[in-house]
Amino acid sequence: MGRCVTSPQNPRVESFTLPNGLDVALLARPQSPVVSSWVWYRVGSKNETPGATGAAHWLEHMLFKGSRNYAVGAIDRAIVEAGGNLNAFTDTDFTAYFITVPRQHALLPLRIESDRMTGATIPAPEVDKEREVVLSEREMNENHPVFRVEEEIFALAFHEHPYHWDPLGYAQDIRRITRDELYRFYRRFYGPANASLVLAGGFDPGEIRREIQKRFGAISHETEDPRVPTEEPPQRGERRTTLRGPGSTPLVRIGWRVPSVLSPTAARFLMLDLYLGGEIPLYPSGTSWGRSREHPSARLYQALVDTGLAVSAGSDWRPRVHPSLFSVWAQAAPGVSLDRLEEAVRAEVDRVRRRRVDPGEMARLRAKLVQGARMGWEGSTRSGFRLGYFWALGGRHLDRAVLRECLRLSPGDIREAAEEIFQDDRATVVRYEVEPPPPDGRGRGSRVPRRRRS
Repeated sequence: MGRCVTSPQNPRVESFTLPNGLDVALLARPQSPVVSSWVWYRVGSKNETPGATGAAHWLEHMLFKGSRNYAVGAIDRAIVEAGGNLNAFTDTDFTAYFITVPRQHALLPLRIESDRMTGATIPAPEVDKEREVVLSEREMNENHPVFRVEEEIFALAFHEHPYHWDPLGYAQDIRRITRDELYRFYRRFYGPANASLVLAGGFDPGEIRREIQKRFGAISHETEDPRVPTEEPPQRGERRTTLRGPGSTPLVRIGWRVPSVLSPTAARFLMLDLYLGGEIPLYPSGTSWGRSREHPSARLYQALVDTGLAVSAGSDWRPRVHPSLFSVWAQAAPGVSLDRLEEAVRAEVDRVRRRRVDPGEMARLRAKLVQGARMGWEGSTRSGFRLGYFWALGGRHLDRAVLRECLRLSPGDIREAAEEIFQDDRATVVRYEVEPPPPDGRGRGSRVPRRRRS
């Protein structure tokens, strides 16, 4: 019942691969006044090594600090003068750079991105300056309990795999890493064979294809395979810890390992996340990518917030190339102990394990999924993100394959997914207890800023 929801029709995308390995996707929209250029490198914190954590994120900053034909500050000035905007972000599996400009400047991003793909200079004085910026970003996030809990739960759940550390890296590594180490990381992984170039918006396809061939076709640089061979051993028994510090509300987060987004079973966990938390990163119904937002119609919100036990609650599975974590979280309402809150979270998870999703609710989940899939094509910048995000995770066909599989799932499939992963002896639990504020009375909240280039 309810399986008649139609998968939305994707816009026509021209895709090809250059001889040097660069994947290219072009989404031409003749009426669009802008062009959004995205370059996705399948390189992130998973490619770092102990003692050099944070290198991928720091390198992201350095690609704005000069290349063969752009002096320090010249990239930002060129885009601002063209009336555009630019930014970048780093995650576990990828690093992405985007530039959106008025359509008359469509070739400008291609000049910039081709120049810094292998020609970034990474000058030592700028490395030293940016060290303090990256450290400040790290310290700012440490002030927020949500960040500390997220970092701790991955550190507990992964002992061998590099998902163990956050893309921001550890402060002691940031203080130690040298310019030469950053440059070696850059030369090892940045190049056309590890990248996808995506353009969406108002451009002439013929002109763009010629410019791409001119700017990127001649780049020849061998890179290392960014795939990580390390496999995390099975978890045997619950793992648990408690953090303490300033904040406004105590919170608890419980995580369980789940397969890669490339797994044949991935769709089941995506729909479980949609059911419990109300939104999934691959097809967000909101306007941004990143941390999951709250949804009053979602199961956890109704069970915990509507009943007065929590001030916020949700679930989170950010799809990753390697097996990762599915987690549920809640922030306690005033007067509610963490013991009581954790008990309520576990009780709701157990209910999902025991009961099939109501057919009417399943129909609503499919409709919401389709809405998020359609919204992903709104605007050139968002479309460029949508295309590149899927390609960085698993290639050009992943989008359609995942969406098709999600829409064919039955209510029983979601219950079976919950039953498979929500095992007490495989749980990782992190609780955050709020300490009394310092004598001056200054408390800190728990909002986590989005991770962006500073």
